[in-house]
Amino acid sequence: MNSYQEKIEKFLKDIRSKKIEVQEDKWYEFLKSELTFPFAAKIEDIDEFSKTDLEWNDIVNVKGIDNFIDMYGILVEIRKGRRKYIFPLCDLEIIDKKSNNYFIIDQFLEWWTDTYF
Repeated sequence: MNSYQEKIEKFLKDIRSKKIEVQEDKWYEFLKSELTFPFAAKIEDIDEFSKTDLEWNDIVNVKGIDNFIDMYGILVEIRKGRRKYIFPLCDLEIIDKKSNNYFIIDQFLEWWTDTYF
């Protein structure tokens, strides 16, 4: 077990609240403090949220966390070339699958999917 696995397991045990809003806030703060920016990702899904010129499989740079919206989860600031977008983290695939970011985001997406779907 790597240090991030241990850190996330401890983090998950520390979320004692059954209120989803509290869990969301804790995840938001955890991701803001633990992710390393920027990192590369690939667009996995395009939906009504992102009426932009972005396309499926586009490679983008994730610059930081923007917000949390129940329907979309964590929103991140991404860049494609010089253009800036706000995009759902759940619709991105992290390119470096060996990075700590990949593991952290994977754990968040598992929680988010279990919570909302």
